[in-house]
Amino acid sequence: MVKKATRVSRFVAAVEDQPIVVGLDVHKKTCSVALFSKEDGLVESHTCPAGEAALAHQLAELAINIEHIVYESGPTGFALSRVLTAAGFDVSVISASRIPRGYAAAAKNDRLDALKLATYYARGLLRPIAIPSVEQEGYRALVRPRKRIAESRGKIKHKIKGF
Repeated sequence: MVKKATRVSRFVAAVEDQPIVVGLDVHKKTCSVALFSKEDGLVESHTCPAGEAALAHQLAELAINIEHIVYESGPTGFALSRVLTAAGFDVSVISASRIPRGYAAAAKNDRLDALKLATYYARGLLRPIAIPSVEQEGYRALVRPRKRIAESRGKIKHKIKGF
């Protein structure tokens, strides 16, 4: 029985040793992956289950020249960046506010977002943000709620003084 070639395996065969930029659109349950060849402009995308270690393993198994991995910062945090860096990949996290947007985006979905991240990074249009250490992230987790509580306390004081 001959194994049928998948889209991803055909892409891997087509790009051989070309530098590839990987764009990720990460969510709680799924991760959209876009592979962009800097030389040919070839693109391949697919969706896989979320999970930092599983994603790092899948990318390593592709056996292609992954030059860079880029994903948008969000509620998933920086754990993915740490796992991919530990696996030997060069990773950048991009702030959503720093991603160029068109005037009238025709469509918006996870696959297109991942593709946009990969192509924009390959063209040098994105600036990464600093990835905090685990300790710094812990401090942020303490400071942010404290700041919210202090702000709400001030609002409550103003309401009481208004009576």
